[in-house]
Amino acid sequence: MAVEYFEYYTYEDYKKWEGDWELIYGHPYAIAPFALPSHQRVSVKIVRQLDESLDNCQDCYALVESEIKFSEDTVVRPDVMVTCGDIDNITITPEIVFEVISKGSIKRDELLKFNLYKQEGVKYYGIAYPDDKRVKIYKLINGEYIKIADLKDEIFKTDDLKCNIEVNFSKVWL
Repeated sequence: MAVEYFEYYTYEDYKKWEGDWELIYGHPYAIAPFALPSHQRVSVKIVRQLDESLDNCQDCYALVESEIKFSEDTVVRPDVMVTCGDIDNITITPEIVFEVISKGSIKRDELLKFNLYKQEGVKYYGIAYPDDKRVKIYKLINGEYIKIADLKDEIFKTDDLKCNIEVNFSKVWL
C-alpha cells in the first residue's frame, strides 16, 4: 500500500514565503510572477467594466489580484473580484470572482477553486478563456454552482447582489 505524504502549511507559513503563492487547504501553489499580456488584458477589461458598474455603489469594489484569506490554511488571489464592505479585510467573501485561464492554472481554476469558491459562498464564479474568447458564469444556488451562462459577446448582469454589476464581453475580447 502506497502512502502519500503532503506537507501541510498555514497562513503563518504563507506570510514568510518569497514570490507569488496561493495556499489551498494547506497545500502551496506557485503563481506565475506575472501573467501573459493576453491574460492581463482580459483581467483589466473585466475589472474596468466592473468598476464602472459600481460607480453608484459606495459599498462594493472591483479588485485585481487581491488576497482572500478563507481560513488558516487557505489564501487565494483571484484574478478579478467584487467585494463589499471593508476592502482591507482579506477575510470577506467576494460577491463575484473571475479567474482568467492560463495553461498552468486550468485544473486549479476549473476544479480546485471552483469547489473552494462554492464552499466559501461566492455567489458568482466566472471562468474566462482568452484563447476561445468566452466565459462561463456559474451562480451559487442552494449550495451548488449552476452554469447560467456561456458567453462570447453577450452582456452579463446581476440583479441580486448588494450592488449589481454588468460586463459586456464583446468589449473584453477586443
